[in-house]
Amino acid sequence: MNSLFVRLSSEKNFTTSERKIANFFLEKPQLVIDATAEKIGKLTQTSSSAIVRFAKKMGYTGFPAMKLDVAVAIKNTQNTHDLTEVEADESFANILEKTSARFKIIPDVIATQNATEDFSQATSLIENARHIFVYGVTASSLVAQDIQQKFTRIGLDVIYHADFHQMITTMQATATKQDLSIVISESGRTFEALNFKKISNDLGLKVIVLTNETNSEMTQDCDIVLTTTSQQFDKVRFASTTGLLSQLYVVDILFYAYISKHYEDSQKKVEATRLRINKLYDQRH
Repeated sequence: MNSLFVRLSSEKNFTTSERKIANFFLEKPQLVIDATAEKIGKLTQTSSSAIVRFAKKMGYTGFPAMKLDVAVAIKNTQNTHDLTEVEADESFANILEKTSARFKIIPDVIATQNATEDFSQATSLIENARHIFVYGVTASSLVAQDIQQKFTRIGLDVIYHADFHQMITTMQATATKQDLSIVISESGRTFEALNFKKISNDLGLKVIVLTNETNSEMTQDCDIVLTTTSQQFDKVRFASTTGLLSQLYVVDILFYAYISKHYEDSQKKVEATRLRINKLYDQRH
């Protein structure tokens, strides 16, 4: 599937009118390249100005520029409305094409949905935190572990427990207002993640949220929201791989932003760890 169609199908922050326009682009792409903004406005029960604004929101200079990309997408995609994750007996070539398209669009979507200032402020919160409590469940727990592994390696005190009760017990007993919570939830509705955020609020911690649902309860009463992305399909979704990789991508941005501001110290800590591990392995021989 072409990356433009992936963006149109996966975007979660469209208004009702924008979603109507996006669906029209997905369902009738040939008509899009043959029609004017005024005609598409009438067909979608919006307006020509809404079509132009939509094109600019998608990162184009205007509607004509977006039409060119739609034309390219039609040539590169045999079935523009095939939003299935995988089909029975599908060829390896199709699986590779679909998977590659979903992954390639992640950087563009993250850049479009998040302001650089949000990343800058999130990095500052990480810098100023005494302790960092991080939590996510299921696939998001892998992201929580990645945060712990990465930032601990460069000297930050990051606490993560897979067991929810142990996590909140640790927070309740040790957290102060100088600490930070990072909560990861693709849906923004996960029970444990929501309660982790609420407890963080009760304890007066700063809160960074990574989520795909910016209008969810998860984004209320937090300091920074970093928007991730995921893929929605016409049929069942077998895995949250796109959402997981977009979360890891956001974590990497924060990680490298922090290292860039603390380069020498981070380098020393990583080197010291490497030497220590090498010494341990040398003792085995």
